[in-house]
Amino acid sequence: MKIAICDDERPAREAVVTLLEDYIREKRCEIPYEVFESYNDLKDRIEEFNIFLMDYETPEINGMEFARMVREKYGEEKAIIFITSYESVVYEAYEVRALRYILKPVKKDKFFEALNAYLDTNVVTKRLTVRQDGQVEVIESCDILYVSADGKDIVFHLDDDRTVVCREKLEEIENKLEGFGFFRIHRKNLVNLSKVESFMNNYVVLTNGESVEMSTRKYADFRIAFTK
Repeated sequence: MKIAICDDERPAREAVVTLLEDYIREKRCEIPYEVFESYNDLKDRIEEFNIFLMDYETPEINGMEFARMVREKYGEEKAIIFITSYESVVYEAYEVRALRYILKPVKKDKFFEALNAYLDTNVVTKRLTVRQDGQVEVIESCDILYVSADGKDIVFHLDDDRTVVCREKLEEIENKLEGFGFFRIHRKNLVNLSKVESFMNNYVVLTNGESVEMSTRKYADFRIAFTK
């Protein structure tokens, strides 16, 4: 998932970025985003983004014209959230099937509700395809508790109590899961931050109650990543 923020007013852009950073930190997830001053800068890059946090009224192309452009090219594939000072926008927002419209100044609870509305129906995940005993297994990153190295094999520990074993390097899996909320806590263990319930300086406790070893030299960086 990637978010585009577009507003011609700098204070408004900064306010939205602050709220988005708060959301990312509280949800313990990684959501890339870019900020734009004009829809002219964004109109040729629509395909790159999943959510548009858009000001309704801007010079040149306004938010409604841009929203129509998105719908014409991509149908319902993209989510539109209007951020505006005008209550009357609700009628036009309905016309372009906007996910939400939020009045300025933007309140944290309304902003979080809008992003949650998208995430409730669009899980942010990475799909991995691995081989176990000659059979292809498809694993969603959101289902992984942690990944461990066992000799020349790696083991995916899933939240339905299953394990999937394949012949691959943990470094390769770590690279594939970059940006999806995973952290290497030990040379043998890669954990899903969203599945961590608590931690001490040499282990983490996952949501299923399992304890996983953590290197003490990883503790400081892990603590920063976990509370980010």
